[in-house]
Amino acid sequence: MNGSNNYSDRNSEPNIGEILFEKYCSDNGFFCTRIGFDEKNESVPEFFNLNHCMRNLPDYYISKNQRSWLVMVKGTGNIKKTEVELIPKFVQWYSDVKSPLVYAFCFNGKKPQFMPANKVIELFNMSSDRQWHDGKIYRNLCL
Repeated sequence: MNGSNNYSDRNSEPNIGEILFEKYCSDNGFFCTRIGFDEKNESVPEFFNLNHCMRNLPDYYISKNQRSWLVMVKGTGNIKKTEVELIPKFVQWYSDVKSPLVYAFCFNGKKPQFMPANKVIELFNMSSDRQWHDGKIYRNLCL
């Protein structure tokens, strides 16, 4: 399963990115708690009827050594155009100097790749449009 599969297919498998992220945090002494919706384990009925601000909460809050971050976890280098268009709002809504919003790209056999939200926009702009089976436009960030 990978980011090229449609939403139903992707949602039928465990979220490997989040599993890897939680293991990394546990192994490296981070406090880690889920704050966003978990579409795999605690599905919310009519989730897509919620306001986009609620649907796009960061996945986790982590902290270590008196520093903290809000984290959007991705198990693929593919990211939807609609999400990237919202990143400036995410930064405004969720990010703070003392607890910045970051993305963590988590792949099997690799340490998570953390990056500031604005870097995701930069990488997105360097790539080309692709389209999933359901018509959603995305780009691969070439990580």
